[in-house]
Amino acid sequence: MEHYYYLLIDLFTLSFPLARSFEPKIRFVRFWPGILLGVAIMSILFIPWDIWFTQKAVWGFNPDYITGFRIAGLPVEEWLFFFCVPFACVFIYEVLRYFFPVSPVAPLERFATMGLIFVSFVVSVVFVENIYTFITFSLLCLMLTYLFLNKRITFMGHFYFAYIVILVPFLLANGALTGLFTEAPIVWYNNAENLGIRVLSIPLDDFAYNMLMLLLVITTHEWYKTRYVKADLYTIANSELPADAIV
Repeated sequence: MEHYYYLLIDLFTLSFPLARSFEPKIRFVRFWPGILLGVAIMSILFIPWDIWFTQKAVWGFNPDYITGFRIAGLPVEEWLFFFCVPFACVFIYEVLRYFFPVSPVAPLERFATMGLIFVSFVVSVVFVENIYTFITFSLLCLMLTYLFLNKRITFMGHFYFAYIVILVPFLLANGALTGLFTEAPIVWYNNAENLGIRVLSIPLDDFAYNMLMLLLVITTHEWYKTRYVKADLYTIANSELPADAIV
């Protein structure tokens, strides 16, 4: 049974949003194409990055908790991770957009982005020799800078609100992967390549890594949504485009 732990975490993460995708209010199923596109674009960066870091032993996978099937050196469970986690997180994001058309943290959005850009830049410079920290915070800094300078991006308040909520399941799922509930971690990390700071059992760098991953997927999802998702009251209320511009 232990060999299925990682796979079970993936499937559990996916199960509820998949089951609720056909719920009539939000109709999450209509967002699937944009999410799949976002996952594909994100994976162009994250999969080679994952393969490289695995080869360099920046992180690795405990054979006791995986099935043993690998693709390009990565466990099949790790490939599933890059679909299941963003899918579930975008589901939370869209549910919150439905119930909170105006983000509670919207007034702080630009200050939050500027603060995160500054912190990411400083961390990447100070910890330039820690490869996980340097690459993660450098890319996050670049992504946030692009979103901050792009005047058409208006969803960041919703993103920050969703990210705060997502932290709860993130702590449980990532905690399970990093040894919070098992004798040894399912995914182990070389602390010489990260900040060396843990929240529960989770490297602090993972919070920035997860934010970067979700930003790539949600930015693509929002682009797709405003152009190809059939307009309705929910779409119009939450779109960054005028109602008459939505097809």
